[in-house]
Amino acid sequence: MKQKISNEEFQKLSDEMVIQFAEKQTPKIWHQMAMEWNETSVFLNWLADNPNTDKATALMLYWMSGPRYFKQFKNREEAGSNTSKFDLIENIESKYLNGFYNKQNFSFDPNTADFSGTVWVEEYLDKTIVREIPAIMFEKLEGEHIAEPEGFIEGMPPELYDGQDELCEKYGFFNNQ
Repeated sequence: MKQKISNEEFQKLSDEMVIQFAEKQTPKIWHQMAMEWNETSVFLNWLADNPNTDKATALMLYWMSGPRYFKQFKNREEAGSNTSKFDLIENIESKYLNGFYNKQNFSFDPNTADFSGTVWVEEYLDKTIVREIPAIMFEKLEGEHIAEPEGFIEGMPPELYDGQDELCEKYGFFNNQ
């Protein structure tokens, strides 16, 4: 018989599992997880608030979150239901500008196509922005090229995905709910 818990309790357990897993990984694995993570989450916020996050990871996460889209809003209230992503972008930008991310071993260039073929600075060019993206956020970072992860499922290494799957099975939830 499946144990019964609320959606909120399940999400808390799931988030705790992800963070406990991430805490044991390297910045390279974090970078690869961020490459494929598919939603704003506790993990992405943890990564944004982690001083050990590589500067290139932070810049990649920033651009993959669609800053130009959110720069059409004067403030978070105007962002409507997208406040979590608005907050993530603003948090990363603030920390980036203030030198919070002081480790820089990886490369990232928002001006050229990445592993998915996306040129991030060209996203949402149809939006009229009311707040500028700081020039430093467009600058290429040199360093080790991190390849797209192999075997990851929705940003999760197989062992984390399997753990999430077991958690889902235990409580009768579908994975990635």
